[in-house]
Amino acid sequence: MDKNDLSYKLLSLIREKGWDDLTSIQKKTLSPILLGKNVLIIAPTGYGKTEAALLPIFNSMLNDTSLSPVALLYITPLKALINDLTHRIDWWASKLGFIVSRKHGEVPQKEKSIRLKRVPHILVTTPEGLEVDLDWATKFRENYKNIKWVVIDEVHELVHSKRGAQLSVLLERLKEYSGNDFQRIGLSATISNEKKVAQLLFGSSQRDFNIIKVSSNKNFELKIHKVEHQGETWTTIAKTVINKIEKPTLLFTNSRFSTERLFEELEKYNIPSVFVHHSSISRDDKNKVEENLREGRANLVICTRTLELGIHVGDVKKVIMYRPPPSVSSFLQRLGRSGHLIDHVSCGEILCLYDHEVIESLALSELAMQGKLESGKVMPFLDVVAREAIGIALQYGEVDVNRLYSIISSSTYFRALSFEEFLKLIEYLANNNLLKVEGNRVKVGKTFFKIWSFNKNNKLAWMKDFSEFFSFVSSDETFLLRFENKTVGEIDAIYVYKHLRNNDTIRISGKLWRIVSIDLNKMTITVVPANDGEGEIPIWKGENVSRSNLLPKKISKVIRNYKRYLDLNIINNAAKNDLKNFVNFYLVHGLPLPNRKTIYVEKDKNEIIYATLINEKVSNTLAHLLLYLATKDLSLNVSVRSSIYGFSIRGVENDLMSEIVNMNEDELRKLIIKSIMRSPLFYTVLKEIKYSFGKIGNVSLHDDKLLIKEAIKQTVYKYFSIKNTLKYIKMIKNKDIDIIHIEGISPLGRAVLNHTPLRPWITDLSIRIYQAMKGGAYTVSELSEMLGISEKSLESRLKKMRKYDSKYRTCNFIDIDTKDMRWVLLEDFEEIVETGDYYNSFEPIKLDETYVAVIRPINNEGNIEIVFRVKELVENPENVTRRIPYDEVFELKLKDPSDPLVMSISPRYYFVNKNVIKFLILNAVSYIQNTRFG
Repeated sequence: MDKNDLSYKLLSLIREKGWDDLTSIQKKTLSPILLGKNVLIIAPTGYGKTEAALLPIFNSMLNDTSLSPVALLYITPLKALINDLTHRIDWWASKLGFIVSRKHGEVPQKEKSIRLKRVPHILVTTPEGLEVDLDWATKFRENYKNIKWVVIDEVHELVHSKRGAQLSVLLERLKEYSGNDFQRIGLSATISNEKKVAQLLFGSSQRDFNIIKVSSNKNFELKIHKVEHQGETWTTIAKTVINKIEKPTLLFTNSRFSTERLFEELEKYNIPSVFVHHSSISRDDKNKVEENLREGRANLVICTRTLELGIHVGDVKKVIMYRPPPSVSSFLQRLGRSGHLIDHVSCGEILCLYDHEVIESLALSELAMQGKLESGKVMPFLDVVAREAIGIALQYGEVDVNRLYSIISSSTYFRALSFEEFLKLIEYLANNNLLKVEGNRVKVGKTFFKIWSFNKNNKLAWMKDFSEFFSFVSSDETFLLRFENKTVGEIDAIYVYKHLRNNDTIRISGKLWRIVSIDLNKMTITVVPANDGEGEIPIWKGENVSRSNLLPKKISKVIRNYKRYLDLNIINNAAKNDLKNFVNFYLVHGLPLPNRKTIYVEKDKNEIIYATLINEKVSNTLAHLLLYLATKDLSLNVSVRSSIYGFSIRGVENDLMSEIVNMNEDELRKLIIKSIMRSPLFYTVLKEIKYSFGKIGNVSLHDDKLLIKEAIKQTVYKYFSIKNTLKYIKMIKNKDIDIIHIEGISPLGRAVLNHTPLRPWITDLSIRIYQAMKGGAYTVSELSEMLGISEKSLESRLKKMRKYDSKYRTCNFIDIDTKDMRWVLLEDFEEIVETGDYYNSFEPIKLDETYVAVIRPINNEGNIEIVFRVKELVENPENVTRRIPYDEVFELKLKDPSDPLVMSISPRYYFVNKNVIKFLILNAVSYIQNTRFG
């Protein structure tokens, strides 16, 4: 079948477009789509996949006398694509007599009203848009009973995510509601496991299906440029970029911060028509940038992955990538934005800061040329099941539990979910009042409207805006940085949990800020300007994406064959020198070249580095296991790093890896689970999913086993690999992996050290207080501001920490100058006194007075009294303290037999350790004398 079999109306529009012929993918899809088959279309960007799906559908729509709106649903994962797609589809549809409409959260209310009055034949929306319509849009939902075609764009972006699982269930719900086994057509960039993806996409549909693809081996020209540091890094990068701009150029970074920081630097050079495009700028600003690109007015657009996908941005001359992207798929998507049209060559360049980035870029290029792509795994997300069960209950008012299970388990994602497991989930949701179960009937419970509220002014941290229920795109991914009630930036939550603590210094927009407090509930960080020193540049989520599991093996191969790249123009001279120097280290020292079966154990000061080429999830698991072993007694002065170049631990003397290797598998598995549950990664996943299960309060190990188990599964899915880690440790045990101890730091070791350290995540309030107080003396008010904890709660905890069984003991004294009560760590007390910062607080005015120390022991069995002269206390305090027969004292106060007033004004100290009692007696005398004579 060829294009001449299409309607004359379509043929005339094809001529109007100025097309001489259809593309190869458009020709291949005509017959199967016209025959009613489900089709997965796979082709690189620029091959006309949208028209490949739409042209045969339009043809069928023209020939369908029973056609009623909504007939065609076009789903895209990004709101950013909707406006572009709507315009693109409407060019054809309006000329054929069909109405096109769009649906997303930023569509004006007027347009929404028109959609109800003038129902479109074609609706362009997101998975969230379909969720809203099925769950909540009572009037508009009826129109979905006419559905005949569903097109899912950018399938590769959805399929391995929660949104993909959500969409899969939504399509099954749509099929059940409409009674139509509608035709499903997926559009995707090149993927490696197309049959599995097709099964996920087509679900329970009984239609035959075809997978139609064209070769992904599109021609590209790539340069790998090592940036030679000359002074300030950002200045060097900006100058490098300026020399490489070819109008229009897209410059991809791996984070929003890098995007903004580079733009800030380029502004100094007054380069015209430079724009920024990322997820945190407004939709209007994005539209302006895209329009400037399409109209050819932009010289340079600095962007994140928001421009990786199929937004039409005109003819991009060149793509620059600042540092290598995390995957082959991302590399191809970015590179494919230039030479967008078929048979055009994509031109790109990667700017590298380090030698290992040069090698990584070569590996990405080789994998891309060979057509090797990452194959993701599918996770049966239980929070998606929970939300969809609620959505179905909202849709029908109430629903039979068997029908509920039938709809959800029709999705390929959840076919393995047993009815027994499903009932346990429903029971748990009912226990949390998220669902209400009466016999076999299920409806929405009271907790639903407590969590997802219409009250936009609510003050409770756990309450969500009602619109958030329909989306699995997290709305609280970032902490806001606040200075004097103004927002000065934002940082990914996961970075905060992993890396930031009170008093750390960070750099945002070229300025240094010291962290005063971190409020986990309000997702805010209070900062103050830092005048000097070095600041950590935060990494946003884009830079926290795991590196491709294909890279370690390919990097090893690039290193082995390094000579062939020295004669190629693909890398500049600085990169060639880095590559030679990298390899020469191992050759000169007679060491095996880096590979996946050799671990180099190196030491840098107090950090032990295990340098090797390794799957990043295995590296991350091993690093967390080391961190757990080092901190099982809650030691705070340790940190770890992990990457595809190895892992490290800082702050320990013991060879913890030997301990790990000598453990049996069951013991290891349990320890890995424990280490994951102590990780901030587990904390953030648990926080993200708990509300989907109706859990508002604290999570209980006893009552919330289902939730905890799911949080562990999802944390492992995203960040770890238990199975492969156990296999890796077994290989070390069996000597299949060699361990070589070397002096100094190897190039691979330096690559490990270039990664940000992960420190223990401490949720225990006592330890957070300990961290904040270390080395200082603070009032409750000062600590409250630092920690973001109410003064009442903080004072209560400080008093508990005075007790002799507390691991991090505190005590308090009176600041004579301000009359404030100051709290200090017991271990720091003597040092604080000796600094002289609180000199008057421990310096009596008169030495000739006599007092009585009244001491009540811990067992409360009567008081003892010790008479002392102030001069004796100052000159030889041990003469006083040795008369105290207790190591721990419940209460200490002073009296003067000749002056009853002293007893009434004497400070009282509780839970006092004998080692510091002399300082507190001095403090009490100083306070009494200052009150009486000062």
